[in-house]
Amino acid sequence: MTPQQRRRALWITSAAIGVALVGLGAYFIHIGLDRSNSISGVLGFFVSVVGLAVSIFSLIQARSGWQGSSPQSIRMSQQSGGNSVNLQSGGDINLGDSNQLGGS
Repeated sequence: MTPQQRRRALWITSAAIGVALVGLGAYFIHIGLDRSNSISGVLGFFVSVVGLAVSIFSLIQARSGWQGSSPQSIRMSQQSGGNSVNLQSGGDINLGDSNQLGGS
């Protein structure tokens, strides 16, 4: 997915959530404070259960990725002076254009 497609998807998702929240707010105003309070409590419960399920799923996915890989050493490079550079990498971190540090 290109950055432009990600940006477009983010805007569409944000707009859809905004419209849904405005619609939900108008519905709550229409039905009154007492009834909207009880509906909000039930909706909040279900949203928190879904959030808990997603976080547990993410934790399981992350742990399964850790088991198969061996720990990699961390490389460090440091220079001091007028053009001070401090680079640290571990795992799959790449810096610079085409993995060439410094000029292009």
